[in-house]
Amino acid sequence: MATTTATVIPPANCSLNVLRFQIQSSDVIDEQARINVYEEKSENVIWYKERYLGDEEIVEHIIHNPTSTICWSIHRPKRGWYIRIRSRLFPPGVFIPFTPVPPASPHHCDAALSIHSRTNIPAESPTEISEAFTFQERSSSPHSYPPTPPPPRPPSLTVTPASPRSSTSTLEPRPAATQICEFIMTPSSAPPTKPENTSFLSRALTALMNHTPSNSNSFSLSRVSSAPPPYAAADPVPRSSLCAPLLVFHDRTPFLSFGSRMGTIEIDKAEERLVGIDTSFWIAVALTYLEFLAERESYLAAASD
Repeated sequence: MATTTATVIPPANCSLNVLRFQIQSSDVIDEQARINVYEEKSENVIWYKERYLGDEEIVEHIIHNPTSTICWSIHRPKRGWYIRIRSRLFPPGVFIPFTPVPPASPHHCDAALSIHSRTNIPAESPTEISEAFTFQERSSSPHSYPPTPPPPRPPSLTVTPASPRSSTSTLEPRPAATQICEFIMTPSSAPPTKPENTSFLSRALTALMNHTPSNSNSFSLSRVSSAPPPYAAADPVPRSSLCAPLLVFHDRTPFLSFGSRMGTIEIDKAEERLVGIDTSFWIAVALTYLEFLAERESYLAAASD
């Protein structure tokens, strides 16, 4: 008698280990410069980014499409240089800045940026908590946006945002002391394309329409760590090494597209689960860095003013 086994089919936008999203910008003449984030192989928009001009800043909102809720906002000045993102749940004046990786860093490369965020990774020592990275210009208040709660501890009354869209006071387990980790974004080269068995004219037209230029805006985002993650092999990891990429963006923008963006965002589910931060945060970070790469010459000119 033949036996049968049930097959579990993962969602369309993920494999067993990777979440995938497609991004595509709107028409280049669109004043709001909208970028949609779709489920892979679907027309279902999960998030989108729109631009608004303030009195002193250019502000872009990352909006959760099913609920029309602003998850994150991206801020940069009309003059000068800085890039900051914040949640509306942050206290006034609190933000997460994108900063250039200093030349002395072993992770420095052209156009590399870094951010810091609290994670679910247990703190290595009490000193790390007292020396937490701060995100205010005129205050020493540490970054307090919590990731997904870690394993439970004895309960206590705390005020904890359940998601980027709401905040409630509930009786919840007190989280363990956790690390504020550094994440580094670096541009990457586009992979070579395989030749096809077609005519020379057909290959030439395909290359012209779909060629990814040498200045492709593909990139990766990795966590800086002094120890291997628990899901990795037991091999020792050198201090201040980069973990396997949490996020990779593959630029698929056709060569003759001016001002538009197309590509695929891949998020490592194991690393995201370890860090414990909502996917919308990584989408916001990815779209922010993508715009930086696309306009890096303008940013460099502004920084030199």
